[in-house]
Amino acid sequence: MFANPVFRLSGRARRVAAFVVLATAVVATIPSIAAAQGRTAPRQGQSAAPADSLEARFWTAIQDSKLASDFRTYLDAYPDGRFAAQARARLLQIEGADAKPQPVKQPPPVRPAPPPPAVEAGAKASRDCPQCPLMTPIPAGTFAMGSAEMFPFEQPVHQVVIRKPFLIGQREVTFEEWDACVAGGGCSYTPNNRGAERGTRPATNLDWNDAQEYVAWLSKKTGKTYRLPTEAEWEYAARAGSSTAYPWGKTMEKNRANCSGCNGEASGDTLATGSYPPNDFGLYDMTGNAAEWVEDCWNDSFRGAPSDGSAWTRPRCQERVLRGGSFNNDPRYLRSASRYKYDYDVRFYSNGFRVVREN
Repeated sequence: MFANPVFRLSGRARRVAAFVVLATAVVATIPSIAAAQGRTAPRQGQSAAPADSLEARFWTAIQDSKLASDFRTYLDAYPDGRFAAQARARLLQIEGADAKPQPVKQPPPVRPAPPPPAVEAGAKASRDCPQCPLMTPIPAGTFAMGSAEMFPFEQPVHQVVIRKPFLIGQREVTFEEWDACVAGGGCSYTPNNRGAERGTRPATNLDWNDAQEYVAWLSKKTGKTYRLPTEAEWEYAARAGSSTAYPWGKTMEKNRANCSGCNGEASGDTLATGSYPPNDFGLYDMTGNAAEWVEDCWNDSFRGAPSDGSAWTRPRCQERVLRGGSFNNDPRYLRSASRYKYDYDVRFYSNGFRVVREN
């Protein structure tokens, strides 16, 4: 009779209820045992001391419970018990509360990011050496990172504060710039350009380790601190003050980017950097052309992500993040919030990078 209600209980109440079940069964055998031994069993309405003690222990265990099942179990065992009236009152109270509609908890709204401060008047892109990338100053600011539009790994949308200005490559690192690193002994690998012109096309077929060699060489050559952008810095720079899917608006537009399906017939390869208009920070190809390595390890969502713009890393992570999409991706993967993962030590013909320099 009591097996199922007992399993709806928890903790101490379950143990006491189980003992009650056993004790109740024992008490039920008292009349036959007493008759066999010539003794008188308790009359109807007279409480047997052992059952009464167990009832009190059971009530003590559940009296402050918030589970209706605890009080149903008590009433099943003791329908006319000492605490039956209190049990029924608690049951009505709990079931009445449960019947009330519960407010649906909504996630706190993310406030629209204020537009970032304008780049200082007169601030221009510059380079630290003739073979170095052209670097564009990016102001400090706050923005809403991520998107709730499409993929769960772009969520949750969260506020990020970029506390310090930084410089980022105006364009993706080009073959010309990469080859200078190889010639200078800083880079050990010469990527295959698949028979196409090198020059100002983005250097591709590079893995995350290759990019680290390049920024180490630049840092040594110039005495400045070069590195890959963090994922937050990259998205902040790509959005350039926008909060829409693309830096220019909600939908892909023709003649904005090099991707599969952006301009009718696909290009089938990268194009010279700067072939399409820049965003409002003056950066080229933040959407399409080559996918770009960033510093961060891959995480399946932004839960627990840093809110200060720093890289989200851990020792020896196998997968790193690529941003911006490439010439062989469709427009979904060129959105400012789009992100995907790749093994850090695998080269692919559409993957390249751009660099950041700390002030």
